[in-house]
Amino acid sequence: MAAKASRFDGPSLEDAPLGSRPFAFVLSGGAALGSWQGGALFALSEESGWRAHSVVGTSAGAINGAAYLQGDLPLLQELWRSIPRARFMKWSLGFRPPRLWSLESVGEYLSEVISEESCRKSRRCWFYPVSSDVANGETFQAEFSPDPAGPWQGPLIEKLLGSMAVPFLFPPARIAHETPGLPARVLVDGHVTSSLFLDRLARRGVRDFVFVNVISEWEMRRPLFSPRGLIGTLIHQLLEAQIENGLEPFRFGFQELGVRAFVLRPSRPLEVSVFRFDANECRAAFDLGIADARTWAANPGPTRVL
Repeated sequence: MAAKASRFDGPSLEDAPLGSRPFAFVLSGGAALGSWQGGALFALSEESGWRAHSVVGTSAGAINGAAYLQGDLPLLQELWRSIPRARFMKWSLGFRPPRLWSLESVGEYLSEVISEESCRKSRRCWFYPVSSDVANGETFQAEFSPDPAGPWQGPLIEKLLGSMAVPFLFPPARIAHETPGLPARVLVDGHVTSSLFLDRLARRGVRDFVFVNVISEWEMRRPLFSPRGLIGTLIHQLLEAQIENGLEPFRFGFQELGVRAFVLRPSRPLEVSVFRFDANECRAAFDLGIADARTWAANPGPTRVL
């Protein structure tokens, strides 16, 4: 497989502008912080005209990725600039399993704005929502192909819910295993394992990876040591670990493919309460995402990490 891929005869690394070779958006989670990511994705796709070969999304990133897959970029504006929190964040306090909010209400809302039929028809890109399967002890990177004959591991909404089911806040999503006879999958937020299988994308032609991460450089350099700050620092490290784990195969192999990776981050810490989904906060973060993406797209070179 690697020998076949090594015959890639596109532009050289030095001559190929980002976006000119097959690339993938890799969208981190972050709950309401995903509003900034939605703005960045909107700007790169709607304004800059970038067309991704593949999109990998975890948690909030999976929701943004599904909107991209559907080809409905205005939906990103609807999701984040006028977010209807009351429609999907509904209390469901319980202990078996422990939870604060209902996953069912989130699914009802997503079913209203994401159409699996429309996603199938758009054939816009490969899409990989990422979750952690705690029943089988593995990262589950579902596959949705733009090829009618390719894999389509639906239902799509189930995979989105599994990707965003943060333990202790939402119950896990229990779904049938795609292989008959194997135990059902019990899916939780993909950042629990913080792993990605990006080598699969490279084998399918991806040569550039654009990580759209919701944590600013300032936050990564200055961990906080208050009780609330320690939780935030842990979240930051989980998001960052996904980048490192995803790129590990390319640091020790696949060099012949000439793979590159870049990271787009907020220009400053986002003033967003992670699970409040405040409409004003999300609107401001979405608009900042647009501005940051415009600046970044003009000169992504300094953010290259591979």
